[in-house]
Amino acid sequence: MNGWFVAAGTLLAAASFVHTVSGSRFYAQARPCRESGGGAYGAWLLGRCGFQLVTTDLVLGAAAFLSLGFGALPRSLPLELFLTAVYGGWSVAWPAALRCERASARYWRRLCHWVLFCTVAALAGIGAAH
Repeated sequence: MNGWFVAAGTLLAAASFVHTVSGSRFYAQARPCRESGGGAYGAWLLGRCGFQLVTTDLVLGAAAFLSLGFGALPRSLPLELFLTAVYGGWSVAWPAALRCERASARYWRRLCHWVLFCTVAALAGIGAAH
């Protein structure tokens, strides 16, 4: 058993639940009228589809980490490094997007998902080393 991977998987499983329940409700409230001009609905719909990609990423990441952690999957350094890189990448890309958009401190606190991704990447890296 690798407790580091179990911890990473548990965090992602919890995040996927919160993301699906709270995030879906929050995102649905921002839905513009389909007939609204200026492409608002199309932009919202693209974001909605991206939202579901994140859901998939969280669920599959949780499954992979928990499977590695509990020994259901054999240890594989390339897989472990790939998972570390994915969440390391998320932990860089997310704040980079906030910075590019010059997001205020309010949004850095509200959209602090990058802290989760950085934590998961650290747990994955430590787990891969053990």
